[in-house]
Amino acid sequence: MRSGALFGMRLLTRTRVSGLQPLGFGSCASGVASCSNSSISISISNRQATDRPILRLLPRRSDNKGGDARASRGFPWIFRDEAANIEELRASGQPAVLANVETSEGRELGSAVCNLQKGGATGNVNILARMVADNINLPIDHAFFAHKIRMALQHRESIFGTKRCYRLLNGEGDQLPGVICDVYCDVLVLQFTSAAMEILFEQLVLDALEMVMAPRATIVHHDARIDRQLELAPSWPPVVARGEYQSPTDLPEEDDLVFSADLLAPDWVSGRFFVERPQRIVLATALAGLNARRRKGEGPPRMLSLFGESSGVLGALKGCNMTCVVGLGEVSMARLEQLARRNRCWEGLECLYMEAPQAGLLSKRLGTFDIVTLEPPAFAPTYGKVEEGMQKYAAWIGLAASAVKPGGLLLVACRSRAMSIVKLMRSINLGIWSARRKATLVKRSSSGPPDFPVHASLLDTNEMQFLALRLT
Repeated sequence: MRSGALFGMRLLTRTRVSGLQPLGFGSCASGVASCSNSSISISISNRQATDRPILRLLPRRSDNKGGDARASRGFPWIFRDEAANIEELRASGQPAVLANVETSEGRELGSAVCNLQKGGATGNVNILARMVADNINLPIDHAFFAHKIRMALQHRESIFGTKRCYRLLNGEGDQLPGVICDVYCDVLVLQFTSAAMEILFEQLVLDALEMVMAPRATIVHHDARIDRQLELAPSWPPVVARGEYQSPTDLPEEDDLVFSADLLAPDWVSGRFFVERPQRIVLATALAGLNARRRKGEGPPRMLSLFGESSGVLGALKGCNMTCVVGLGEVSMARLEQLARRNRCWEGLECLYMEAPQAGLLSKRLGTFDIVTLEPPAFAPTYGKVEEGMQKYAAWIGLAASAVKPGGLLLVACRSRAMSIVKLMRSINLGIWSARRKATLVKRSSSGPPDFPVHASLLDTNEMQFLALRLT
């Protein structure tokens, strides 16, 4: 049994982070966040409006560009080149502050958490501030966070009822910027993709979650995700912040599939099972159709899963002649075996290892699979990686398309939030053309499941794009 009794000692283990400078990440339950590698103490008594510093924005260059133009229209992020007094705020020596935001003319826009860190491999933080409220007089306290969590819970309960298996908080989509929380029955997994929110309010968020959700345990993940790297936030192993946790965690059956995982495993990514829900529905429907049309004496459907987790196990569970490929992303052979054994289908699953889009082990089976799923990691994690990512998507889609039999399905999942649907379709078309195949689009989803809402101004921050294509 793993306990959160040592949570107060986490600061002693947070300083060894390769390539990053972990400033100010610590406990603030008493109103002060202690810096882990310096003598800085960060007072956050400025939850009240009159105590906060002012973040002043530059004048806009035109009606729609520069300075305060976007923030005045409700955009939730303020970038470095839109602020007028960054160095004035940094003079306090604090890595993060809660500030009131004003336009160049002095009009109040609300309050925001500001990440003032600089340096590291990624240079200065590009997103300087994230809006938390549009009224500076609203206290950012325990009641504030509890109210936001209750609103998010009400939305999920309207969809899932009393079944607690979903993403509860999805950052700006639930008006809590940079705060991610997944619910696995009576265990919560909390993540911060905003360094400022973590520095200033981690303990308040934990307290509010405990009051509203009453979990058996709350685990905090600090994975080395691109979001945290861009925020200059350090990464370290997950910890049990509240309560006690006994692994593994099993979720209720979904279409005969039981999801099971150790929520404290360092290489496990929280939320993946939930965001993949729509593609599992499409996959289950396609498999049911294949099995219904199967003639007497005909062998089981053949399915290939490239870098998937639950999709490959679902295919084996539904009786497919299943081949799974690992080698890219967080899904390891050991993780796949664990989930397959929990669902009693490991013996019917073949597992291969590939790191490059070359036929290799699949060369004798190209054009034989009824369904192929391609679920790679984010090849374009940032806008600067889009062109490189497009080439990688095209190459892997070419291999995946070559493996599909005529009339079969190719299911593609894209986790690259920087990749627009237009550029993704260019990569798909190029890959299919390189395989000398033709395709029709039969299903497209450019938004995540309903428990992954996004801010209306941040539509390109979706966790997943999903497409289903019929190949000839």
